[in-house]
Amino acid sequence: MKHLFIMNPMSGSKKAAKFLPDIERYFEGRENEYSILYAQHPTHIKELCEEYAKKGGYRIYVAGGDGSVNQAANGVAGYDTPIGILPTGSGNDFIKNLTDYTKLKNLVKRTVEGDVIKVDAIKLYDEELFGYCINILSIGVDAEAAYNSTQITRKYGITGMLAYLLGFFRVLRQKKTKFDVKITVDGQVINNGYVMLAACTNGKYYGGGFIPVPHTSFDDGIIDMCIAEARGLDFVFSVLPKYMKGKHAGTEGITFPKGKSISLESKDMLKVNIEGEIIERRSIKMKIVPRLISFIKPKDLQE
Repeated sequence: MKHLFIMNPMSGSKKAAKFLPDIERYFEGRENEYSILYAQHPTHIKELCEEYAKKGGYRIYVAGGDGSVNQAANGVAGYDTPIGILPTGSGNDFIKNLTDYTKLKNLVKRTVEGDVIKVDAIKLYDEELFGYCINILSIGVDAEAAYNSTQITRKYGITGMLAYLLGFFRVLRQKKTKFDVKITVDGQVINNGYVMLAACTNGKYYGGGFIPVPHTSFDDGIIDMCIAEARGLDFVFSVLPKYMKGKHAGTEGITFPKGKSISLESKDMLKVNIEGEIIERRSIKMKIVPRLISFIKPKDLQE
């Protein structure tokens, strides 16, 4: 088995290089073949992952944030090539589904020696396929907040949940708290009016640690949703602390639909947050593809 490390020097914390000494130390004196490449442009990670997945026989490790992990997943989709994550982003949300990386030492060793698991992916399309989401897609106040938090990170270097919260409060100042959306789940219209947010989840965490659907699972063949009704600011401020901790189940005005295919449609152009990356669409369709992507779960080792 060969090992390919892809470093994204422009990920949120810009600290991908911090893993280089551990990589070199781990492979010193071993016969395993490994190589290190650097992403040169926004889609380079996807291109590299697809290139090496086609060759076969590789485990690919991405040092970057959630956007980098999404690029890697899209690159290996349809191939049996596993992805390992060395987190250097501003949120690092997807890896939290695999392990609490903040409490682990020797993450390179744990990941290289980790076990491979299969994860669902959310196939995204309008008139044609334009990608896969492995974690969370959302519209509404949180997508607006994610867009603002990206600007805050770039300008001030603030990352994680703090950046997201600052972005959220900027949304409130802008009074962007309701969005006219038609939501269809498995062919049935469940909403045709204003919402505060709608999150479609495969993974559990986003925005630096927010938990929109506490019971979601990335290997159950289902897209779990959280929909919050458009209400006043008192509702926003009462729900936010619960939403941060995944304690909002049972709150009036919040529902948790689920299905295998979902469409979001609006007369207005909406910001869509796909794992921290923002696109703009009037409509987006999605369906779950079970066990499409292979990920490496870091191994538990004796310290």
